[in-house]
Amino acid sequence: MGKYVIACIVNDIQILDGLYNKISRIVDSDYIVESYVNAEQALIGCYNYIIAGNEILITILGNNNSEMTIDKFIVELNKNSPNTKNILFEDVATIDSLKRIINEASIYQIIPKRFDQVDLELIILEAIKQNAVEKRLKDYQRVLESAVERRTKELNDINVKLEILATTDSLSGVNNRRSFYESSGPMIRYSRRENKKLAVLMIDIDKFKMINDIYGHATGDKVIKLMAQKTKGILRKSDIFGRLGGEEFAAVLPNTSERGAMKAAENIRFEVENLEIKSPKNEIVKFTVSIGVTMLHSDDPDLDTILHRADLALYDAKRAGRNRVCLSKTDLNAEA
Repeated sequence: MGKYVIACIVNDIQILDGLYNKISRIVDSDYIVESYVNAEQALIGCYNYIIAGNEILITILGNNNSEMTIDKFIVELNKNSPNTKNILFEDVATIDSLKRIINEASIYQIIPKRFDQVDLELIILEAIKQNAVEKRLKDYQRVLESAVERRTKELNDINVKLEILATTDSLSGVNNRRSFYESSGPMIRYSRRENKKLAVLMIDIDKFKMINDIYGHATGDKVIKLMAQKTKGILRKSDIFGRLGGEEFAAVLPNTSERGAMKAAENIRFEVENLEIKSPKNEIVKFTVSIGVTMLHSDDPDLDTILHRADLALYDAKRAGRNRVCLSKTDLNAEA
């Protein structure tokens, strides 16, 4: 730990000796009392102490044997030791020097040159006390700022978690219904305005009730989670995928042609068909999905209209035997 330096800069040796004797009587070994008759040498000495890890606690300044003025000394020292308490003798302080010191650094006190007119020991002790108070306040401020920063991070983390909980389906780990709608609406409006292609898929797990009835709801939950994560992995990052409820999911595919949508849907169907999980009784459980596909039409007023058309295509896939992909009849007629 560094020491505290009290630097006395006066060209009168008798005054320097008096300062040294008075200060040495009231400070302990944690303090170094230095005497200088030259301000330039004093500045170099102070810089060396700072480099060595010490703190310039107090300067006591009078006239000196150099061309460096006291105001210049204080301003230069302030650049590396802004908390130093600068004490000036009255005869060294001119209006111009005071103005510069006040504007660019600081003054702790101005005192008479005669020690019989001032309680120097008390001034030094008060300066030491004030420095200790300021240091404690700075330490407290650092602790407080650290606590505030930590708490802010905790609150931000909590907010992120709350946002995830508010937008994510807890079972499947994909967008919940509200989040899916909120994300899809702007994308649909943008695609319609810019005349860009967009596809919507309705995905339903085949015979899901039977899976629950035969293997139990825990197995049904595993099926939903595995199917959702597999589908999410197949889709692009720009696609919007969510669970609408139960075993029903939907996906919005921006910048996607009819051919691209059918290929993506078929890829999902094929990958899901090859998945399997184990029931609590170690039975192998396989499952499939049916998918309805539709395209964005220029006269579609909202997402529900598109989802309804995709839902009709999904039922066509169910009626045709399940585990298949069907394009909506409206889009098929448009092709014809």
